[in-house]
Amino acid sequence: MPNRTTFSGIAAQLAALCALTTAACAAPNGLENEGAAEQPAGEPAPANTNSGAGTDEVTGLQLGAGGAAGGGGAAGAAGAAGAASGGSGGAPTFTPGLEGAWSFEEVGTTKAIDDSGHDHHGALVGSGITMVKGGKVGATASFSGGDARISIPSATSLDFIKAATIEVWVKLSGFTSGAIVARVGASGDGVRVKTTQGNVQVSFMRAGMGSAIVTSDPNVLGTGWTHVAVVNDGSSLKLYLNGKLHRSEVGGQLGYVNGDLFIGKSGSDSALNGYVDELKWWSIARSNQEICSDAGGAWTNGECAL
Repeated sequence: MPNRTTFSGIAAQLAALCALTTAACAAPNGLENEGAAEQPAGEPAPANTNSGAGTDEVTGLQLGAGGAAGGGGAAGAAGAAGAASGGSGGAPTFTPGLEGAWSFEEVGTTKAIDDSGHDHHGALVGSGITMVKGGKVGATASFSGGDARISIPSATSLDFIKAATIEVWVKLSGFTSGAIVARVGASGDGVRVKTTQGNVQVSFMRAGMGSAIVTSDPNVLGTGWTHVAVVNDGSSLKLYLNGKLHRSEVGGQLGYVNGDLFIGKSGSDSALNGYVDELKWWSIARSNQEICSDAGGAWTNGECAL
């Protein structure tokens, strides 16, 4: 019959074996999440992928540099975030030739945000300027005279070197004079769009070289919204109203300008009494068909139908 000593030895050996087995099976403390192949229980390990840009096989979206979608854990979340933000690192998408775009949606602030992606943000300056609801699209910039204006810092990308297109929606509070939009340097070089008794006058100016000017008929602007577009391709200067060609003159007088961009008032010009919305500043000459579309029209048989 086994003695007490034999049973005690067997028990000690079993305890030691159990301790060794438990240590071998347990993961070392702090290493549970290390290794790209580690997956939650029940999920197969993914194919070997790098963390650079790729394409999501489910959505077809270009993935950001954060990681491949579907890789599990933080890598998959970062990849999905990259895809949602438009590709590599969420970089903004630029429209060729569009150097500035202001929709004036910043109600309750003193800012005018540039939606083009070029960061030409403006500031509301003076009295009689505010962002209000009821614009042509969403909110709008409202001017009530005084010294009210929106000021946008000078930048070479806002220069018109080879061509120019300015598009804007305008509504007047009355038939008064005022600057709609202008960018003129200290030397007198620049461009100005203004109204006098409901007309539209556009001037491209170069010091010592004269001006290219086009002026509309009287009373083309009123208390309803009007889409105004100006195109200067260097040879012709065209004025469009509500998507239709209104008048054409000799163009030119393009070049560098060392001056801020102002909306609503510029220099000695009177301040505007009215509303400005959806201002677009292009460094290219837009076509009549494109302008017609921006004015809400349909291009049919060579004409803009509203």
